[in-house]
Amino acid sequence: MSDEKLKTTELIITSINQFNQQTDRLSIIKFSEHDIEFNMQHEMNPIIMRYIRDPIPIEEAQKKTEKCAQKWSGEDQEWTLFAVRLINSNDYLGMVCFRYESIENDTVEMGWRFGLEHHGKGYATEAARCLLDFIKSAIKPHKVVAYCVTENTASSNIMTKLGMQQEAQLRQFSKLDGRWHDEAIFGLIVN
Repeated sequence: MSDEKLKTTELIITSINQFNQQTDRLSIIKFSEHDIEFNMQHEMNPIIMRYIRDPIPIEEAQKKTEKCAQKWSGEDQEWTLFAVRLINSNDYLGMVCFRYESIENDTVEMGWRFGLEHHGKGYATEAARCLLDFIKSAIKPHKVVAYCVTENTASSNIMTKLGMQQEAQLRQFSKLDGRWHDEAIFGLIVN
């Protein structure tokens, strides 16, 4: 890796680990130990997770959550989470996340998950737009992608609002609750 590329990578990793942004209503900050308990409540809620994955043992969910609370290293496929809270009350709403889907192909994947009581209020779109703006300006990948099972129209609507276009639909790609689901892939070319 060239010195310039290494320096850029180190700056990106530092900026992710120090991520602290605000929108009109939301505070979005790099996930930490203080967010583990709230994330675990979402991880163990089958209704919140119904479009993401089947339930896993609490120990496994705890281990994954604790890993996300550590510093992000910038490795391929390594997720990092950002806690989303209301500015005026500091209530935990959910999270937005991203990872390098492929460093070699300069592609970033992003996602989000919010508590049921916070659906339909525009919080996920607002937080995802904030993260996407950061990704576009600080990381400058060639492409940003997001995935969702096709029944998850709330999520696909957010992707559309972010300017992403559906590029593909993978037939019977995700198995959830004993059933196969089609999965939509949305993408946005950044540069």
